[in-house]
Amino acid sequence: MKTSRYLIFLFSFLFSYLIYFFFHSYNQFYYAVPIAVLSSLILLTYTSHKNYFYVVFAGLIVLVFSRLIPINFSIELISLSLFIQFLFISDLSLKASKISSKLEVRRDLVQIVIGSISLFVIALAYKQLLLALILLGILSAHIILVYGNKIKKWTNLLEREGVIFGSGAISMAVGVTLLLGLITHQNFLFFSMFSLLISDPIATVTGLKIMKKPGNKSFVGSAAFFISSLIPGLILFGAFGIVFSFILMLAERFSPIDDNIFIAIIAVFLSFVFII
Repeated sequence: MKTSRYLIFLFSFLFSYLIYFFFHSYNQFYYAVPIAVLSSLILLTYTSHKNYFYVVFAGLIVLVFSRLIPINFSIELISLSLFIQFLFISDLSLKASKISSKLEVRRDLVQIVIGSISLFVIALAYKQLLLALILLGILSAHIILVYGNKIKKWTNLLEREGVIFGSGAISMAVGVTLLLGLITHQNFLFFSMFSLLISDPIATVTGLKIMKKPGNKSFVGSAAFFISSLIPGLILFGAFGIVFSFILMLAERFSPIDDNIFIAIIAVFLSFVFII
């Protein structure tokens, strides 16, 4: 298991660094290596009871928030690294063995609250602050996972069975960082984050309340996703907003992987095709 995880780290580092190297100038060459290495180690050390996670986390924080490195390309490298690791580290991507309607509603209501705060931060164009909050969330989840047996009794009210603590929140964080790192158009970034953080949980809650079938995506939930994302879509993009909302609705309904990540991937693709 250790060997496979280190191979994942190596692949994550090489992938994120090569993508950076392909798209950016040589001026930031030396900055990219430590950022790619440290961000690639974050999830590798997430479940460690030793101090590896804190050393890696502290190093990444110092580099990213030292103001010596442009925040946009830092987020890009971090998002690519986390994305690759989350896809290939199977114990972070386990599906829940049992799904409770009450649990899913609680989780999605919390996501809507967090999403609203995140959208407010993005509306003010504070990418750096939002990245800091995401990394703080990963740090908090790690501390609770390793040391917080008493706290976990309360936090488990929001966690599914059969998964490592915090893996669901990390999947959302990976999706958000992909949007932050790879979408440069401010309005499309806001729309994509609204779809991911607000429309997605609205779809789940609506489907559960009306269809009462936990674990199964319904046409009612998909309609709720489409209608809710259509509001900012029409305001920001006019008729194109209908197309964007419909495509992201399809991504949510038919996602072959975690929908937090798949919605983000499709949104990034749309930004490359229609916006750039």
